[in-house]
Amino acid sequence: MPQTKTAAVTQKHGLDLLVGLAVRNERTQSGLTLAELSAKSGVSTPMISKIERGQVSASLSTLNALAVAMAVPIINFFAETVEIHEVSLVRAGEGISVKRAGSTYGHNYKQLGRVTTDHQDLESYMITLDQPVTGTPIFQHTGIELMHIIEGDISYRIGDEVYDLKSGDTLTFEATVPHGPVRINSAPTRFLTVISKPK
Repeated sequence: MPQTKTAAVTQKHGLDLLVGLAVRNERTQSGLTLAELSAKSGVSTPMISKIERGQVSASLSTLNALAVAMAVPIINFFAETVEIHEVSLVRAGEGISVKRAGSTYGHNYKQLGRVTTDHQDLESYMITLDQPVTGTPIFQHTGIELMHIIEGDISYRIGDEVYDLKSGDTLTFEATVPHGPVRINSAPTRFLTVISKPK
């Protein structure tokens, strides 16, 4: 359905207000008064005041002058106008049990979240190992992986190196390098894994 003129005006006014609030927020954080910002940017005090109240649509050149004067990226003025397309929330103690390649080796996977964009996938899992590692699980995939040990003590191989990890340790690595657990030194061992993959 085509957008009505009234709806378009309302949307435009909302955008002006969001940009104006962002300008005022940046000015406040910079510790500048309206007069000081005007002197530094070359934009008149009444114009800055109108921009901050969302009463005018500032040109990009005007916004750029304000951004330069405050030493902030101009994109900061538009941060609140970006729509959130995908959000994943999992409450404490919840999650989706899933089977993955590691399940064969005694890994218990619980997926905590997943977000997909046009260029990137991000997945997070809570993995529990409550018995000795059977076989020699080797994983290898695209992207970057982060492991944060929640509980227990595990020896984990990344390429030719073996890392002894204890509760509180965090390991981040390129997942294209062969990796996997060597042994559980205390059970159960639980760790958070976050995997970021390009599409």
